[in-house]
Amino acid sequence: MSAEKYFNLYNKCVDIDSIQFCLEDFKRFQKSKKIKIEKEKNSIAILALTRREVEIYFIGVAESLRGRGLGKKLLKNIISFSECYGADFIILEVGVNNIPAKNMYFSYNFIEYGIRKNYYRNSSGSREDAIIMKLNLN
Repeated sequence: MSAEKYFNLYNKCVDIDSIQFCLEDFKRFQKSKKIKIEKEKNSIAILALTRREVEIYFIGVAESLRGRGLGKKLLKNIISFSECYGADFIILEVGVNNIPAKNMYFSYNFIEYGIRKNYYRNSSGSREDAIIMKLNLN
Protein backbone atom coordinates (compact mmCIF):
# COMPACT_ATOMS: atom_id res chain seq x y z
CA MET A 1 0.00 0.00 0.00
CA SER A 2 1.33 3.44 -0.85
CA ALA A 3 2.18 6.09 1.73
CA GLU A 4 -0.59 8.24 0.26
CA LYS A 5 -3.20 5.52 0.84
CA TYR A 6 -2.02 4.95 4.41
CA PHE A 7 -2.14 8.70 5.03
CA ASN A 8 -5.67 8.95 3.61
CA LEU A 9 -6.83 6.09 5.84
CA TYR A 10 -5.15 7.74 8.84
CA ASN A 11 -7.02 10.99 8.08
CA LYS A 12 -10.34 9.10 8.12
CA CYS A 13 -9.48 7.62 11.51
CA VAL A 14 -8.09 10.60 13.39
CA ASP A 15 -10.03 13.44 14.99
CA ILE A 16 -9.17 16.68 13.22
CA ASP A 17 -7.79 18.20 16.45
CA SER A 18 -5.50 15.22 16.98
CA ILE A 19 -3.63 15.05 13.67
CA GLN A 20 0.01 14.42 14.48
CA PHE A 21 1.35 12.81 11.30
CA CYS A 22 1.71 14.16 7.77
CA LEU A 23 2.23 12.48 4.41
CA GLU A 24 6.01 12.85 4.71
CA ASP A 25 5.85 10.90 8.00
CA PHE A 26 4.12 8.01 6.25
CA LYS A 27 6.79 8.02 3.54
CA ARG A 28 9.45 7.75 6.27
CA PHE A 29 7.45 5.06 8.10
CA GLN A 30 7.46 2.86 5.02
CA LYS A 31 11.26 3.06 4.77
CA SER A 32 11.89 2.40 8.46
CA LYS A 33 12.50 -1.02 9.96
CA LYS A 34 11.52 0.43 13.36
CA ILE A 35 7.97 1.47 12.38
CA LYS A 36 5.16 -0.87 11.40
CA ILE A 37 1.82 0.17 10.00
CA GLU A 38 -0.92 -2.30 10.87
CA LYS A 39 -4.08 -1.95 8.82
CA GLU A 40 -7.51 -3.45 8.78
CA LYS A 41 -10.43 -2.31 6.70
CA ASN A 42 -11.25 1.23 7.88
CA SER A 43 -8.75 1.12 10.77
CA ILE A 44 -5.04 1.75 11.14
CA ALA A 45 -2.31 1.59 13.76
CA ILE A 46 1.22 2.96 13.79
CA LEU A 47 3.67 0.96 15.89
CA ALA A 48 7.21 1.73 16.99
CA LEU A 49 9.41 -1.34 17.40
CA THR A 50 12.36 -1.75 19.71
CA ARG A 51 14.09 -4.92 20.83
CA ARG A 52 11.87 -5.41 23.89
CA GLU A 53 8.72 -3.41 23.24
CA VAL A 54 6.07 -2.35 20.80
CA GLU A 55 4.72 1.15 21.33
CA ILE A 56 1.38 2.05 19.81
CA TYR A 57 1.82 5.58 18.47
CA PHE A 58 -1.66 5.68 17.00
CA ILE A 59 -4.65 3.42 16.68
CA GLY A 60 -7.87 4.56 15.09
CA VAL A 61 -11.06 3.56 13.33
CA ALA A 62 -12.94 5.60 10.74
CA GLU A 63 -15.38 7.75 12.69
CA SER A 64 -18.49 6.46 10.93
CA LEU A 65 -17.60 2.86 11.88
CA ARG A 66 -16.62 3.26 15.52
CA GLY A 67 -18.33 1.07 18.10
CA ARG A 68 -18.46 -1.99 15.82
CA GLY A 69 -15.47 -3.90 17.18
CA LEU A 70 -12.98 -2.85 14.51
CA GLY A 71 -10.63 -1.33 17.07
CA LYS A 72 -10.70 -4.52 19.14
CA LYS A 73 -9.91 -6.60 16.07
CA LEU A 74 -6.98 -4.34 15.22
CA LEU A 75 -5.71 -4.40 18.82
CA LYS A 76 -5.93 -8.19 18.87
CA ASN A 77 -3.81 -8.28 15.69
CA ILE A 78 -1.29 -5.90 17.29
CA ILE A 79 -1.01 -8.15 20.34
CA SER A 80 -0.51 -11.24 18.15
CA PHE A 81 2.11 -9.43 16.07
CA SER A 82 3.89 -8.23 19.24
CA GLU A 83 4.04 -11.76 20.64
CA CYS A 84 5.46 -13.12 17.36
CA TYR A 85 7.90 -10.20 17.23
CA GLY A 86 9.18 -11.27 20.66
CA ALA A 87 8.31 -8.09 22.54
CA ASP A 88 8.11 -8.23 26.33
CA PHE A 89 5.37 -5.61 26.46
CA ILE A 90 3.20 -3.15 24.56
CA ILE A 91 2.95 0.45 25.71
CA LEU A 92 0.69 3.32 24.67
CA GLU A 93 -0.87 6.50 25.95
CA VAL A 94 -4.52 7.47 25.91
CA GLY A 95 -6.40 10.58 26.98
CA VAL A 96 -7.89 10.34 30.47
CA ASN A 97 -11.29 11.25 29.04
CA ASN A 98 -11.20 8.68 26.21
CA ILE A 99 -13.39 6.17 28.05
CA PRO A 100 -14.14 3.86 25.06
CA ALA A 101 -10.44 3.43 24.28
CA LYS A 102 -9.48 2.95 27.93
CA ASN A 103 -12.19 0.31 28.35
CA MET A 104 -10.95 -1.50 25.25
CA TYR A 105 -7.39 -1.56 26.59
CA PHE A 106 -8.55 -2.73 30.03
CA SER A 107 -10.51 -5.55 28.34
CA TYR A 108 -7.19 -6.81 26.93
CA ASN A 109 -5.50 -6.59 30.36
CA PHE A 110 -3.54 -3.38 29.84
CA ILE A 111 -2.72 -1.68 33.14
CA GLU A 112 -2.25 1.97 33.99
CA TYR A 113 1.49 2.51 34.16
CA GLY A 114 1.90 6.26 34.55
CA ILE A 115 0.56 9.66 33.57
CA ARG A 116 1.69 12.49 31.32
CA LYS A 117 0.31 15.75 32.63
CA ASN A 118 -1.25 18.16 30.10
CA TYR A 119 -0.15 15.90 27.24
CA TYR A 120 -3.00 16.41 24.75
CA ARG A 121 -4.40 19.73 23.57
CA ASN A 122 -8.17 19.80 23.05
CA SER A 123 -10.02 21.76 20.37
CA SER A 124 -10.93 24.32 23.02
CA GLY A 125 -7.22 24.91 23.66
CA SER A 126 -7.29 23.29 27.09
CA ARG A 127 -4.96 20.43 27.98
CA GLU A 128 -5.75 16.84 28.93
CA ASP A 129 -3.62 14.34 30.78
CA ALA A 130 -2.60 11.10 29.10
CA ILE A 131 -2.54 7.77 30.87
CA ILE A 132 0.37 5.53 29.96
CA MET A 133 -0.84 1.95 29.65
CA LYS A 134 1.17 -1.24 29.42
CA LEU A 135 0.47 -4.85 28.53
CA ASN A 136 3.02 -7.40 29.71
CA LEU A 137 3.38 -10.21 27.20
CA ASN A 138 5.54 -12.56 29.28
